[in-house]
Amino acid sequence: MRIFICAALMVAVVTNASAQTPTAQVKIDTGLVTGLESGGIESFKGIPFAAPPVGALRWRAPQPAASWPGVRAANTYGAICMQAVRTDLNGITMRREDMSEDCLTLNIFKPKAISKPLPVMVWIHGGGMVAGASSVAAHDGTAFAKGRVVLVSINYRLGRLGLFAHPALTKENADAGRLGNYALMDQISGLQWVKRNIAAFGGDPNNVTIFGESAGAYSVDALMISPEARGLFHRAIAESGYGRGAYPRLSVPTPDGKPSAETEGVAVAESIGLKNADAATLRAASADAIFESAKGLMGMNFILDGKFITSDLWDAFRQNKEAPVPFILGSNSHETPMSDINRPQLRELVPPSEDASLAQAYGGQDQYLAHLGSDVAFTEQARGLARRHLKNGHPTYLYLFSVVTAEDAAAGKGAAHAAEVRYVFDTLHVGTKPLTGDAEKAAARAMNAMWRAFAVTGNPSATGQTPWPKYDGRTIMEFTRQGPKVRVDPREGRLDALSKVLEPKS
Repeated sequence: MRIFICAALMVAVVTNASAQTPTAQVKIDTGLVTGLESGGIESFKGIPFAAPPVGALRWRAPQPAASWPGVRAANTYGAICMQAVRTDLNGITMRREDMSEDCLTLNIFKPKAISKPLPVMVWIHGGGMVAGASSVAAHDGTAFAKGRVVLVSINYRLGRLGLFAHPALTKENADAGRLGNYALMDQISGLQWVKRNIAAFGGDPNNVTIFGESAGAYSVDALMISPEARGLFHRAIAESGYGRGAYPRLSVPTPDGKPSAETEGVAVAESIGLKNADAATLRAASADAIFESAKGLMGMNFILDGKFITSDLWDAFRQNKEAPVPFILGSNSHETPMSDINRPQLRELVPPSEDASLAQAYGGQDQYLAHLGSDVAFTEQARGLARRHLKNGHPTYLYLFSVVTAEDAAAGKGAAHAAEVRYVFDTLHVGTKPLTGDAEKAAARAMNAMWRAFAVTGNPSATGQTPWPKYDGRTIMEFTRQGPKVRVDPREGRLDALSKVLEPKS
């Protein structure tokens, strides 16, 4: 099953340039860079971590970034990776003029004064693998830097430029079997850049935490099982990850008969007039034509390619083949409304024959309809992987994010998909609806502190906050308007019933 939700809060960052001054020069493996400093926090933006994947490098594994002469001013974000022009959930339009295939850049936020290497956190944005960017305001890393963490955010190729296979590309095999998963390759290339260069910014390359939301969490899960990513990170956080079904195979159908990635790629190429195209012809197609063919596409899957992904996600966790690192997983209290219980994506996993017994486990039809979509897409997946990781003997922490405004609480609303992002980054002030309440501010301080504590030690218990015990299969941390609370998972009964239905299908 494929369930895709595009992340919210795609908001251009507004800076007060008059309050910023250039930083000292920093030497990295491609040259010298300077950033901007304000209030004791330094930022470096738009640093290339790989060569532009354009022209002959489209649908190629990331290539080394070129060196530059002199000093590069790293004071503005790089281009947004190509994606469909759309308006996000916060009312902001992602504009075509801000996009480019030349988008493989990263950003760094750090304290100016560093006396010893600091933990590093690498953020992978959400957006269903088809949208999003590292440059949105909700992802500003200032609060992490103020808390003595070096925050890195990365771009990666999206849509059919980031996940695409075709027999002509397989035949060419330009990168020794590195095919299809270009978005994942970009993420790994960014982590390799961090390993090589982050010490120059005061970060500890031996203490790296990867974290992401939605498609970013989907990416974190994939990085947890990718042989090519092993050793590049030491802790992981998946916020509202998704995915129960099998990955598409590169050249053969999935075990349940879904077409191969190559078959889908041929159909895409033919839809833009490229029948029997060779690799060079594919690369010559306009990016606009490629994205026009994907109009309405809400998300994409990674590909089981045999190199970057060698097994399905759930099989890897069942076989204790995931990275043996401390892992935080969680979801929000009302990720997505159940608009249509009979939509094919849902019925693929939950047939009508299960409705009666599941509705009983949910406490009635109303609760069943209200929460099934969220649980199938996100909640049960997070708990299921957490239980696997725990069973495999690795430190595991599970959370539920329930914080809503007083107005939404009075209306009985829950925390929507991506709602936690501004709390994690403590960027409540951004967007068309800034959050200014004391309860919201306290929740943001708590989440940001716990994420930073986890980056430091692998345990999210933070000074001055409610201690967060390891997951034991039942006990979770719930973030509420009244503060963080340790409790037995209130969704336990319904998730137990749902897991019995979903487990055989992954």
